[in-house]
Amino acid sequence: MGKLFPIFVFTLFIVSLGFGVTVTDSLGRIVHIEEPVKKVIANYGLLPPFIYLLGEGDKFYAGMFLGKEFYKLLDEKVQYKVLKGRSLNIEFVKKENPQVVISAYWQANQRDMKQLEALGIPVVFVKLESVEDINNTIRILGKIFGKEEKAEGIINYYSKSLSDLKDYVKGISTKPSVLIVFYDGKTHSYRTFGGDMFQSKLVELAGGICASRDLRGKKTINAEQVARWDPDVILIIQYRSFAQRAKEFILADPLWKRTKAAREGRVYIVPNDGENWIDPCPKWILGLYWCAKILHPEILYKLDLKKMAEEFYERFFNLGLERVEIMGDFTF
Repeated sequence: MGKLFPIFVFTLFIVSLGFGVTVTDSLGRIVHIEEPVKKVIANYGLLPPFIYLLGEGDKFYAGMFLGKEFYKLLDEKVQYKVLKGRSLNIEFVKKENPQVVISAYWQANQRDMKQLEALGIPVVFVKLESVEDINNTIRILGKIFGKEEKAEGIINYYSKSLSDLKDYVKGISTKPSVLIVFYDGKTHSYRTFGGDMFQSKLVELAGGICASRDLRGKKTINAEQVARWDPDVILIIQYRSFAQRAKEFILADPLWKRTKAAREGRVYIVPNDGENWIDPCPKWILGLYWCAKILHPEILYKLDLKKMAEEFYERFFNLGLERVEIMGDFTF
């Protein structure tokens, strides 16, 4: 009889938990999720694209979503899944009863997240601030959806492509100074990214030096400050439709023309298909290669970025490049 006791306890343990999957999130928390996972709510706008990258967009039920325009090509219902506002409606989540809510790591101590956990709804926290963070988030999602093999395939693609790029730029003797800017239509000001931001880290990986590396987070800047930095290259990220006007202004304005970048015409709009390629999104690897080719055309002159983009969209989204509208300075 005594020999049956461990089996009895183990059976109770399974029954109490239910069949499911256990994941370790970006904060090191162990979270149990009931399977099959059919309904996911996202409380982090950067997260849904990675769900679609794994081919699990039908499981994304609702949530915050940055870059949804591209994903309309994959899911005609995506616009109806996007929640407005800065935080989740707890009553909505309670009513819909998802298998899991996925949120940003910096939201862990927010009251609504605590409320969800008190309701017994699993909450997984992720981080998307570096290449390593992206890979870890893909692994977490792969485990949640039972797509571990596909997740590792994506990570291997990113890792091999990053390694190849590092081989290209490791021998460079001069690294240009690069300033990333975007125009904030609400405050009517130009802003940039500090050295701790993903976009700035990508510039460094591409063989550049981030002019604003001593800043932290997103910061408002003016022409005088930019002139002091005197960047060799200016990259414009386009949020909404301000990028082309910003480029024209920077190239013509006397204050901005005090910079080497504006004087020499090295001002470029980052490619955008609904997502900016150098943001922490699935296309970051295309953004990295684009940036490296902009900064070091003499080294990457043989790189066929169009072919790389064609293969990427076909492999991961089953889309021909002709179906994707890419805005910005994406020349072939």
